[in-house]
Amino acid sequence: DVTGRPIGMIGVGQDITARKQVEQEKSRVAQELQTFIDTANAPIFGIDHNGMVNEWNNKAVEITGYSKEEVMGKSLVDVYISEDFRESVKSVFDDALDGKGTANFEFPIFTKDKRRIEILLNATPRCNVKGEVIGVLGVG
Repeated sequence: DVTGRPIGMIGVGQDITARKQVEQEKSRVAQELQTFIDTANAPIFGIDHNGMVNEWNNKAVEITGYSKEEVMGKSLVDVYISEDFRESVKSVFDDALDGKGTANFEFPIFTKDKRRIEILLNATPRCNVKGEVIGVLGVG
């Protein structure tokens, strides 16, 4: 009114149903992809730019004996690769971080019970939605 007291309110609304449906679909697809990774019949792991494990599927658990919780956030090369192969494995990961994947690379890894096993690995750059490389996805 003329004295400055509010006498009403104006509100603006917008239908966000379509946006919510897109968000739900993205969430569903992400969950489906995570399920594919977790249940794949091949070991799958991921590392970030610093070489720290950020993905470890059920087959990797089965083959190595290490649970996902035990490896997450640890350096894959420094902790799980034998010293004589660290440089070559790191080189493959560095190439993937530079956008160049590697197919059929022999990848030795230590199991929890200290056995050394060989995995035939494909190392692929892992990209965000902008196409920027954010890590490496390894599939054995």
